[in-house]
Amino acid sequence: MKTRFAPSPTGYLHIGGARTALFNYAYAKHNAGKFALRIEDTDFERSEKRFEEDIMESLKWLSIFPDEETIFQSERLGIYKSYVVQLLKENKAYYCFCSKELLEEDRNKLIAENKKPMYVGRCRELKPDEALLKTPHVIRFRVDRSSGAATGFKDLIRNQYINVNNDEIDDFVLVREDGIPTYNFAVVIDDALTGITHILRGDDHLSNTPKQIMLYNALGFNAPEFAHVSMILGSDGKRLSKRHGATSVNQYKKEGYLPEAIVNYLIRLGWSHGNDEILSMEDIIKYFDLKNISKSAAVFNTEKLLWLNSHYIKLKDPFILINLINDIKDDFQIPLSLDIKTAALVDSLKSRAKTLVEFRNKLDFFIDETINYKDEILNEFNFNENDSAFLKSFGEFIAGLNDEIFNCGDMDLTARTGKENALEKLKNSIESIKNEFNGFLSKNNWTIKEKAMLIRLAFTGEKVSPPIYEMIFSLGKERCVERIEKFSDYIINIKR
Repeated sequence: MKTRFAPSPTGYLHIGGARTALFNYAYAKHNAGKFALRIEDTDFERSEKRFEEDIMESLKWLSIFPDEETIFQSERLGIYKSYVVQLLKENKAYYCFCSKELLEEDRNKLIAENKKPMYVGRCRELKPDEALLKTPHVIRFRVDRSSGAATGFKDLIRNQYINVNNDEIDDFVLVREDGIPTYNFAVVIDDALTGITHILRGDDHLSNTPKQIMLYNALGFNAPEFAHVSMILGSDGKRLSKRHGATSVNQYKKEGYLPEAIVNYLIRLGWSHGNDEILSMEDIIKYFDLKNISKSAAVFNTEKLLWLNSHYIKLKDPFILINLINDIKDDFQIPLSLDIKTAALVDSLKSRAKTLVEFRNKLDFFIDETINYKDEILNEFNFNENDSAFLKSFGEFIAGLNDEIFNCGDMDLTARTGKENALEKLKNSIESIKNEFNGFLSKNNWTIKEKAMLIRLAFTGEKVSPPIYEMIFSLGKERCVERIEKFSDYIINIKR
């Protein structure tokens, strides 16, 4: 078995295209076959190098790897030309000299007669001389018009034979005026010569399949098997597009989605394995088949994707998360430090973030050395002398903590053992701070419940924050004391 994904580099890799690639990749791997990538770049006006690079990088990010060197159609024009010559010699194709104006006139006439608009065959029996061949022309395929002629194929997903009367198919163009082969012609030659056995693609290609099978037969090739997947729809029931939000893989990456979540979501978008919601790439390859692909259109659900993304974030090592967050940062943002104090906060927050961008925003209070308190938040509270007294005692408590609690030493975080030692140190430090802090509260007859909001506001300026013990450890003694003093000064001298 050999499958392929054949995108055109005229735009960024669409999420629907990524699903097609994933289905083909999973089907080939499940059957111990090969998966190929072909870039269909013969639309020279619209094809761009940046889109080509995006397609390859996006597939790599999703861990969808071709088993052989990528093919570029733009490098194969000579091959297509040789097969055009063959079809012309065998009278299976012919030159067409009809102008656009004449074609439009014929089309409008058919529409006026309530007939299907298609090529009427003006040049079908024409024998062009050498002079005529110098005028603009295309090359058309000669569809079999014999009585009762039909073309059919079995669709592997619908599990039914689809038969189309040849009278419904016009003599379609093989080569345009500029000498560039059309999609239907080039794709047949490429799939045949590279040994593609199975083609999984969107059902928007259903109308192309009979034409391609005609070409396989005319060229003496064995046709592959076809499976057409229903389209992806937005929540409004219309085809997924930019109006529904992000549609390219690259955009989802920028918005802080993990590749594991995208792959897991896409494979479940039209295919199922029982009630399994969480599926790794290994699971997908093990279980993927065609019989469990839905015949109905799949509806894209962003909330479901966010749920999956948060699930995979929770599973990540905090040091890996730091690198992932830095990978998607904007140029103006300060990168996170790969150290144990940053890891403490990251580890405490990973169960609360749905995307890496959201994750990064929750760390702003820690990354920024200074903090600005917002009146719109603090106006909700009525601070009093008891709050000032607590803050003074709390600052003294922080200043009196043993320096050894915060001493991380020199740890090699590039090695697995170094990370394990750091996480163990982190666990011990947080436990020590917790015990000391609880003792401080108990000694003064305070509870964490009544003082937690005051501490969150002092450290972050926000009503929601990471756990207090992790914030104390990560900010360190000096920054904690500075913020407590600044906040205390703010509520005493400005708020009151």
